[in-house]
Amino acid sequence: MSDFKIQRMLEKGLATQAQVDEATEISSKLTEMGMQARSVAEVLCEKGIITSEQLEDLRREERRSEGREQIAGYRLDQKLGEGAMGSVYKARQLSLDRDVAIKVLAPHLSEDDSYVKRFVTEAKAVARLNHTNIISGIDVGEAGGVKYLVMEYADGQTVASLLTRGGSMDEERVLGIGLMMARALDHAHRNNLVHRDVKPDNIILTKDGVAKLCDLGLAKMETHEGDEPARMGTAAYISPEQARGEHDLTERADLYSLGCTLFHMLTGREPFEGADASAVLAMHLTEPAPSVRTFDGSVSERTDLLVQTLMAKDASDRIGSAKELIGILEDAVKELKAARGKAAPVGAPAARSKPASSAAPKGSDAPSGPAPLRRRRRRR
Repeated sequence: MSDFKIQRMLEKGLATQAQVDEATEISSKLTEMGMQARSVAEVLCEKGIITSEQLEDLRREERRSEGREQIAGYRLDQKLGEGAMGSVYKARQLSLDRDVAIKVLAPHLSEDDSYVKRFVTEAKAVARLNHTNIISGIDVGEAGGVKYLVMEYADGQTVASLLTRGGSMDEERVLGIGLMMARALDHAHRNNLVHRDVKPDNIILTKDGVAKLCDLGLAKMETHEGDEPARMGTAAYISPEQARGEHDLTERADLYSLGCTLFHMLTGREPFEGADASAVLAMHLTEPAPSVRTFDGSVSERTDLLVQTLMAKDASDRIGSAKELIGILEDAVKELKAARGKAAPVGAPAARSKPASSAAPKGSDAPSGPAPLRRRRRRR
């Protein structure tokens, strides 16, 4: 019997460890004697410890966990990944003959109302968003006890996988990805939704170079009752207010996490590194945002200041909104392109004009930008 079935039997209390050990010994002896092989589960069933119905349930759960339990209308082709809440598969939607991604809630979590609630929350969050930089939702349902969410399939790889293989990324590319994420967050925030877990693992880059925000499982909608734990997210990128366990999170929590993500992309390392998650959380609460230029002096002062502003401890000191961040990043990308002798692509958003007073600080060769960030903070 597979480890999966053994684990599920023990978790459900269908058999004790001693009974499993005894059945394992009997199964092994039958095989050694050349008799017809019987699994541990079959031995336990013959001994009357589990029923035939319980045995079939275990087999069905294992098929689901391995993606072998088909969902009507879809053909599951390949497991793409596995997380705390379940597995994600590449599948074929038969009616429209297209590839999709299906997130299947782990069978043992389907029995936990709190996890089911989070799963449904993600489905609702995805369904209400429609943006080119956000993985879109297609369908949600239940088949044979399997709870699933069907999403757009993005053919590409996560930013996290790129960082693992290649270390830091080019500044212009980082800001371009940041701009797409700012647009995604602006759309989410205008729909009263705070993502709460922006990080490299949740940004997919398609083969066409489009960045898409995914995994809205922790997202909090304004209409939510607020009874689920507020400290959700990932320690390396979590905002101070999330680390404190605050419930009333604003969109600036996402901007902090995006700042941490930009830092990681620019330097190849997480902004805070500690012995464990608790140590990292404490650093988010107490340590000032590190300078990107400490690790890579080639990064412009403008970008360095932008990241530090996004990572301000006090949310009121951060950039005010994703919409405001879009404008800042559009200008920054345009100026980087100009500095490198590149023409802005046809159809790119026009940069906002700046007065001469917004030039770079004296003695700096960096592109203009720090002054506008400071001016925005004084207005608030």
